[in-house]
Amino acid sequence: MKEITLEQEAKLLLNNEVKVVDGRSVFCGRTGIVTDIMADGRTLDIDFFGYSKKAFLDVTFVSEINERTHYAKGEPDLGPVANSVIQDHK
Repeated sequence: MKEITLEQEAKLLLNNEVKVVDGRSVFCGRTGIVTDIMADGRTLDIDFFGYSKKAFLDVTFVSEINERTHYAKGEPDLGPVANSVIQDHK
């Protein structure tokens, strides 16, 4: 499998929510959205939520925020009308 470069990772993070994970940054633990990539291809322009601040950070300082997926254990409840239509066609 081909390894992803830092420049490719930066392109993937564009317009995504990230969290600063490197302790060397004063923004460590904060989340923001990547609004732009600088000309070097690996420096991200990050707009932090609720802080009215922007920062330029290297792609190695951040990680993508993964949303949790929670799957229902039974049949989905589609509401009374949809459930009656589904039951009629079983």
